[in-house]
Amino acid sequence: MKIVLLLFVVTSCYAFPNPDDWESYKVQFSKSYSDPSEDQMRKEIFLRNKNFVEEHNKKHEVGLVTYSVGLNNFSDMTEDELKQHLGYRRPTS
Repeated sequence: MKIVLLLFVVTSCYAFPNPDDWESYKVQFSKSYSDPSEDQMRKEIFLRNKNFVEEHNKKHEVGLVTYSVGLNNFSDMTEDELKQHLGYRRPTS
């Protein structure tokens, strides 16, 4: 019974995002936003990206993928924003 309870506690820690993650991210990468609605939008993007990183790295740990990923100063951007920021251009045929 104790093992089941321990497993529940450990998995719950991973299932629910730590509210300090967003604040720590903003401090670490000197992020600030013009208004609360933008802050909320960026937080949601960050949490989706953070979830992607965690899920991908679980696959890495068991050998399903060959590389790991992490969070960085672009983790509050959508994929389209990141492509635009980096100057990605779709190849012409």
